[in-house]
Amino acid sequence: MTTDPQADDHIASAILSGSTYEKVRFQRHSFLRQPVPRTLMLQSALLGLLVALLPMYGLFPESVAGYLPTTDPAAASPKVLLLGVFGGLLELLGATLLVGTALYRVRQGPLTESQAHTVLDIEDFARYVGLGTGGLAILLTVCVFAVGLGGGAAVDSYVGTAGANPFVASGLGLPVVAVSLVAFVASVVVFYAGGYLSVRLSQVRRRN
Repeated sequence: MTTDPQADDHIASAILSGSTYEKVRFQRHSFLRQPVPRTLMLQSALLGLLVALLPMYGLFPESVAGYLPTTDPAAASPKVLLLGVFGGLLELLGATLLVGTALYRVRQGPLTESQAHTVLDIEDFARYVGLGTGGLAILLTVCVFAVGLGGGAAVDSYVGTAGANPFVASGLGLPVVAVSLVAFVASVVVFYAGGYLSVRLSQVRRRN
C-alpha cells in the first residue's frame, strides 16, 4: 500500500502551520474537503454547464420538434429544465454558505477549535448540497438535453424507457434563454468570488 507524498506534505504543513482551522480540517473524515476557493471554482464550472443548455437546445434536430413545447429557446420551458434550475439554486446556496464561512475566517481569525468545527460543519454541508446534490441535478439535466441532440429516435427511446417526455412544457414560464443567462452571470460571480477569497485567505495564513 502506497501513500501520496503530496497529501502527506499538505497534512504536515497544516499541522505545523499553527492554524486551528487547518489542523481540524485535515483531521476530519470527509470526501469533499478541498479548500473553499477551489470548491467555488468547481461550482462555477457546474453553473457554466447550465449555460450550455441554450446552444444545445438550438442544435436539436428537426426530428425532435414534435417532442418540444416550441423550438424557440426564448419561449421554451421544458420540464427537465426545472431539474437544472433546482441544481443551480443549490449551487448558489452552497456558494453563499462557503463565501460566508470564508469571510468569517478572514474577519474573526484565528479561530478557536470550537469555531473551527462549526465553520467546517457548515462548509461540509455546503459542499454536499452544492457539489453533491446540485452538481448531480445539473449533470442529469445536461445528459437529458444531450439525448435531444441524438434526434427523434433517441428521444423516442428515452421516452419509452423513462415513460415520460422530459421536454414537455413545464408550465412555469422559465425559458431556456433566461435560465442560461442567469447561470452565466452566477457562474462569473462565483468564479471571481473564489479568486478573491483565495487571495484573502492566503493573506490570513501568512499573517497567522
